[in-house]
Amino acid sequence: MDPVKKTPDTDARWKVQWKAEGKGLALLAAAIVFFTAGLGRIDLWAPDEPRYAAIAEELRSGRHGPGGLVLLHLNDEPYSQKPPLYFWLAAAAGFVSGRVDEVAARLPSALAGVACVMGTVWIAALARMNRASGWLAAALLATSFRFAFSARRAQLDVLLCSFELLAIALFLLLETRRGGIEKARDHPGLIAGLHAALGAAALVKGPVGWLPLLVFAVYLAWEGRLAGFRRLVPLWSWLLSIAPLALWIAAATALAPDGFARDAVGTNVFARFFAGTSHARPFYYYAYQLPLDFVPWTLLLPSAAVAVWRSTRAVPDAARASEPLQDGVAAGSFARFLLSWILVPLVFFSLSAGKRGLYLLPIFPALALAIVFGLALARGPEQLDPVPRRRRALVGAAAAVAILELAGAYFLLPRLDPEKSPRPIARAIAAHTAPNEVVGLFALRPLEGAIPYYGARRIRSISSESQAVRFVTNEGHLILMRAGELHRLRRTLELEVVERFRSGSRELVLARAARGAQTRDGAP
Repeated sequence: MDPVKKTPDTDARWKVQWKAEGKGLALLAAAIVFFTAGLGRIDLWAPDEPRYAAIAEELRSGRHGPGGLVLLHLNDEPYSQKPPLYFWLAAAAGFVSGRVDEVAARLPSALAGVACVMGTVWIAALARMNRASGWLAAALLATSFRFAFSARRAQLDVLLCSFELLAIALFLLLETRRGGIEKARDHPGLIAGLHAALGAAALVKGPVGWLPLLVFAVYLAWEGRLAGFRRLVPLWSWLLSIAPLALWIAAATALAPDGFARDAVGTNVFARFFAGTSHARPFYYYAYQLPLDFVPWTLLLPSAAVAVWRSTRAVPDAARASEPLQDGVAAGSFARFLLSWILVPLVFFSLSAGKRGLYLLPIFPALALAIVFGLALARGPEQLDPVPRRRRALVGAAAAVAILELAGAYFLLPRLDPEKSPRPIARAIAAHTAPNEVVGLFALRPLEGAIPYYGARRIRSISSESQAVRFVTNEGHLILMRAGELHRLRRTLELEVVERFRSGSRELVLARAARGAQTRDGAP
């Protein structure tokens, strides 16, 4: 076969392609460095990090047998609070070093952060944005405060975000193909990938992993095409999205003591949502928390919101849904999708009694895309590329923020370690106890993972004076408590202060019940 003859035009195209691919690889490399460099410079901070690391380490150690791969454990007790996928990944990372250390515990979050950056670029491309616009949106996402901080911690939410983002990208890939969602069944592989991503998201954090399905339904309803939703969810697809979580709950319930299913589903799903058994907040919580979490780019959101909202007023046209998104109608469709992506989770979690800023991380890519999209709309829907001068200014600002955040991770956070790390407390407890001795934690659930992880000591959570009496009578003599609780327990127990930790309102006290005189009333 004769070689392809090069022309000036083909040379120019190849140069542009190589340049674009080089920039894409540079973005990937920068994201890897940004999220993974120095992961082990600080200890794991309570409450979540040492708890998750302790669970993953018990899993990695194999001390609970093959069943321990399904039924998670904390302090050798069955753990029903979260599904297992994050802990499987952290345990796998820990096999390399022989222990789930700080790096292994945080690595799933860090790599998920990289995946979210690249997923944002992919979604921008599906929206027919200029490549540079996609890279800019990815940079805004990566450097938003809550996302940058969480992606360098042992947290579930960035991993959840990565799987939800994959499902959203596959939905948009179906939507932008000829025929749109109405022809989705012509692409069973894409439907399978979308539902597999939702199934993985549910294995990270439970039913909230299926929230993108509600986003898709609201968007299609807004488009006047809700009937097309049925094409997205054939019966077989539920085996990929719902079955993984259902099978895990069934298997773990079979291995666990009675009540596991009630705790895993009833308490940790319905009670958290409706009763706010954990992190109860007022309904307007996100009105102030979300702007704080998305700094410094919160300042750009109002103007972007106005531009995107105006674009939604383009009349939906189902017949043109599969056309490229650079025309005005399809640009309006993308604006409606962005707002559906943002507003559905925002309303959902605002209605929930339990709230945390972390819960909204899956909408951060949409916020970043909305900012760039809003800037692009200022030039007209046919451009979808912000004014180059503004884009360069934002890229420079994002680079400066990234440098500051990385410097903070390297130099500022280690200075906070003495006050934030539970390692000194756990090591002191280990020094005062025998290997098999149990330590009581009085109203200190945030430390229930830290003591086993850093001190290799079993703990017993105590929440009342009567429980404290039973503990010192039957199990152990050392109790860790807040300094303010010492007077309360001394009304019932004769306690000797062994050691104090931290200072001010965060001061903790390790106390020992006096042997032979354990209770004030003389009870044994």
